[in-house]
Order: sequence, then structure tokens, then C-alpha cells
Amino acid sequence: MLNNRRFKFFIVAVGIMLWLPPHEVIGEDTEIKNQLSYVSKIVGVIEGSLIKIEGNVRFIKRQAEKRIVESNVSVKRLDNLEEKIKNTENLLGTIALEVAKINESMQRTEKKMKYLSRRACSNAILCERKK
Repeated sequence: MLNNRRFKFFIVAVGIMLWLPPHEVIGEDTEIKNQLSYVSKIVGVIEGSLIKIEGNVRFIKRQAEKRIVESNVSVKRLDNLEEKIKNTENLLGTIALEVAKINESMQRTEKKMKYLSRRACSNAILCERKK
């Protein structure tokens, strides 16, 4: 019976020892848990911000790729337009040369006409018709 009492006393003593000090330990544990939950909230906000930033970076990369493609297309269009402008300038140069040739031939023709109109006509009937 003595052993049984000692055993009961031991269990009661252990229960009291476990019951009294743990409130402080539980309080400290709760405080630590609160701090950890606060830290985990901060980490969660940071992770959310990182995810948003990564999404924004991906969006910016896609936009930059689109702009590069558009700029390449624009460069090709500009090159084509420059070629067309050069071709048009060449055609205008050719037309200007042809107009100059026509002007020269017109001037020569006018000179010949003036020369012909100044000459005396040997045939009176033809001269009257010319005038």
C-alpha cells in the first residue's frame, strides 16, 4: 500500500509541477506563435508582391517582344517606302530628261518654223496658203 501511495503522490506531484509552470511556458509559446504568425503574414504579403512583380515582368517582356516585332515590321515598311521613293525619284529624273529632250526638239522645230516663215516663197499660190 505504501508503494501505491508513493506512486499516487508521485503522479500528483508531477501533475502539479506540470500544471503550474506551463502557464508561463504556454504564455511564452503563445507569444512566439503570435510572432511567428505575424512573420508568416509578412512573408505571405512579400510572396504575393513577388508574384505580382513576376507577372508584371512577364507582361512587360511580352509587350517588349511585341514592340520589337512591330518595330521590325516598321523598319521593313520604312525600307520598302525608301525603295519606292528612290524608284519614284529615278522615274521623275527619267521623265525630267524626256521633258528636256522634248523641249529641245520643240525649240529646234520652232527655229525651223521661223526660218521657213522668213524665206521667200517661190510659188505664190503655196505661199498664200501657208500664211
